[in-house]
Order: sequence, then structure tokens, then C-alpha cells
Amino acid sequence: MVNVIDKNVRAILGLDAPEPREITKNRRGVMIYGHKTAGTLQVMTNESWERNKDYYVARGARSAVKNFSKNICR
Repeated sequence: MVNVIDKNVRAILGLDAPEPREITKNRRGVMIYGHKTAGTLQVMTNESWERNKDYYVARGARSAVKNFSKNICR
């Protein structure tokens, strides 16, 4: 086994134990449609979502199925 002292080299080679991943933090997301055919997902932390949620205003109906059932099932 090779004894490597430099921290950067050890990190590059993956010799040290990695830092624990944060898996319990919730995320929020918003679909952004730049044009008609494809959208992108903007992923935010909960804190960022609380700051920015007032800027996202829903336009139109929530889904085509709900539009259909609203008009037919009266």
C-alpha cells in the first residue's frame, strides 16, 4: 500500500472516507416553459422556494383531464 500524505492527492484518489451526503433535505421544483415543446425543471431548496413562490403564478388549468371532467360531468 502506498502512503500518501498530501490531502488533495488523497481526495483525488478517493482514499479518505467521503463526507456524508445530505439525504433528508426536501427540495421543491417548478416547471419553466421557455417555449411550446419542452420545459425545464428548476430545483430549489425549501428556503429558496419560500422566497420565490410568490413570483410563480399559475396560468391556465391544472390539467387537460380536469378541464374535460369539469365540462362534461356537471
